[in-house]
Amino acid sequence: MWVVFNLRDHCNMVSPMSITLSLAMLLATACEKTEPSPEERRAVETAVRGYLFALADAYSTLDINVLEGHASPNEIAAVQKLLTDLLQKTGDRIDAEMVGFDIQSMSVFRSINATVRLVEVWDITRYGAADGVEKGRTENSIQNTLLQMRLIDGKWICVGRSIMSRETPIPEDLSSSGGNPD
Repeated sequence: MWVVFNLRDHCNMVSPMSITLSLAMLLATACEKTEPSPEERRAVETAVRGYLFALADAYSTLDINVLEGHASPNEIAAVQKLLTDLLQKTGDRIDAEMVGFDIQSMSVFRSINATVRLVEVWDITRYGAADGVEKGRTENSIQNTLLQMRLIDGKWICVGRSIMSRETPIPEDLSSSGGNPD
């Protein structure tokens, strides 16, 4: 159902000043500059790097305290939940190595919020938490992620991480050699 608002019928309700102010606010919002300055780009990229390497350390050591100063309390809690769920559901822990990352795009809003789309490359090894026996290895696992960063007290920290997609490389087929890699 469409409602048609005829401004001429309601001129006594809407002042020209409020119309001008509303239009100015719409234009300002639509025209907000989201391209980061070179300084913002460097600062956010440095924070992203710090967060990802701290995240790899947290995964590998099961110590979420390494995320302090790199992530918000909510993000740290999300990582803690992920690690706890992994241990409870599979009995595994992981050793994660950040091989590298490539920032695909970065937007900064109002100089305190940033959205960063990136490609992360990880080497991941699963171990039994109880016996330490290796259960599997995935090299060059690619994840397309979205990080939400926020400037708090002059420092960019991660307030959220979403994995948009994963591309796990298919290991070489060992069946052609009888299943024996030697």
